[in-house]
Amino acid sequence: MTNPYVWSGLGVLLVLGVLIYVILNSWIMPSYTRHGESISVPDVINRSYEEANERLERAGLLTEQVVLRKPNLPRGVVIDQNPEPFSNVKPGRRIYLTVNSGDTALVAVPNVLNHSVREARNRIMIQGLTVADVRPDSIPSAHANTITRQSPAAGQRVPPESGVVLWYSTGLGNRLVTIPRVTGMTIAEARRHLLRRRLRSVVPRAAISSVSGSTVACQSPAEGATVLEGFEIRLYVECPEGQLPPDADSLSAGRPR
Repeated sequence: MTNPYVWSGLGVLLVLGVLIYVILNSWIMPSYTRHGESISVPDVINRSYEEANERLERAGLLTEQVVLRKPNLPRGVVIDQNPEPFSNVKPGRRIYLTVNSGDTALVAVPNVLNHSVREARNRIMIQGLTVADVRPDSIPSAHANTITRQSPAAGQRVPPESGVVLWYSTGLGNRLVTIPRVTGMTIAEARRHLLRRRLRSVVPRAAISSVSGSTVACQSPAEGATVLEGFEIRLYVECPEGQLPPDADSLSAGRPR
């Protein structure tokens, strides 16, 4: 073996062998032998995302943020993590962090009075709210199976997914009630007075919110009439054409003809 080319070839092979050994020992083999290595996932719940991300990166883990809106929980912090705290995972594992945005955007409660129970449910769900309960109203009403009360009231702004309680009519009652006089009262006072007598009321062609402080000029039926519980009394802030206020009727009746 005096051929110099043979020795040169053997030298090249030796160098290549050393290089391959170094590569295998330093890079490739560690990646295979680390398959049994594990890291205990730090508990980062109730920490800000920035702090949680820093702690997990120091532990050799990756993170990904998932944003969720939970108005009833602390905002801007991690409220859940997956895998769970103290789970054993491989280095480089991605940890999903659920961060509460704390978005408290409010929605207006729809007006579902006088709607059927089914229609009321639909309107509330469309608005992003839930129906917490549906109860029969203790005060009768002429329109059976329609909504007579709601809580929260229409127009009130509440967090999404809030519950609304509904009361529905079971129809007119069985007992007779004498209609009291409510003229001269405000609309709000008249309504309360009639409800105490288990009677309903309505203000024709007017929004309740705009006339609740106005005074009742006329009512129909008039005081003294006998009706079933739940009967609807019409309240007017201006008397209809041809109908005089009660005091005016008394005066005209006393005038000489």
